[in-house]
Amino acid sequence: MSAFLDYWGKHAGRPAMIWVDRCGRHRLLPYSHFADRAARFACLLDGLGLAAGESVAVLLPPVPEWWEVAAGAMRAGIPFAPMPGGVPDGGRLRAAGAAVVVVDEAHLEPALALRRAGVVRHVVGVGGLPHAEAMNYRAMMFLAETETEPAPAPPESLVLLADDERYSHEDLRRLADGLGLAWLDRHRDDLHLSLTPRHTATGVLLGLIEPWSAGAAILVGETGCDPTRVRGLLERFPVTTVAAPGSSYVDLARTDLRGLRNSSLRRVLATGAQPDAGAARAWFRQKGLWIHPGPAPAEVLTTCATFPGAF
Repeated sequence: MSAFLDYWGKHAGRPAMIWVDRCGRHRLLPYSHFADRAARFACLLDGLGLAAGESVAVLLPPVPEWWEVAAGAMRAGIPFAPMPGGVPDGGRLRAAGAAVVVVDEAHLEPALALRRAGVVRHVVGVGGLPHAEAMNYRAMMFLAETETEPAPAPPESLVLLADDERYSHEDLRRLADGLGLAWLDRHRDDLHLSLTPRHTATGVLLGLIEPWSAGAAILVGETGCDPTRVRGLLERFPVTTVAAPGSSYVDLARTDLRGLRNSSLRRVLATGAQPDAGAARAWFRQKGLWIHPGPAPAEVLTTCATFPGAF
């Protein structure tokens, strides 16, 4: 992660993310932003002195800070544990060995209750006012250094805790191969939209590691997976690649795909349960695209990474 963030971060204006808030306003964030923020968060973690076997858990909506925390934890060589939505789950945090949990203002008090109960040692709050019992993300990131060196990352080192499973760099490579991501025909000028849940390994791969390893940008909508809003994003922005659960394609097919005929879409990938035949035919008839079912046939399975150290 740190290798390609640092590499693309040297290209000052190269876009890494288009973030769209609930009101439809958007921000363009370059790779240099995430390279800087990842270095700062890694420095913050270094100061907390996490022990071997401990991790960083994150429970945030789809805001840029989620990607900053993920990239920073990977840079620090500390396992990253994305949590499902809802109230922080003490059982999941214990299972992940979470020493730090990063939450938004809505989940701050439940997270502090878990800290008082000894489930986690540190709570980092994103947004809202400073709290006496929590670390303020904005303030701590402002004070953190940016000169930290990336932690060495052997292929067998643990990088992700998701789906109640533990993933090393090699495990993520195998997952990428199993999904047939070589089929995505990646280009660095692509724009990826992933609707795959971010608390899953596949979601982290498709919504962060896969596009950024190629120098591509990701589109992140705070509006969630509402099909009408998603179609609006596809019509508004030059999205080339979509990865989503099969049910999302069924829902999108019901919104009339003819408006996407002039869009930039080139590849669509279904994760998990596949869309039914009717939805697949609707996509082909109205957009001219077959939904790639994944995993790909064995003959096209190749290593996903295109930049050294991508995982």
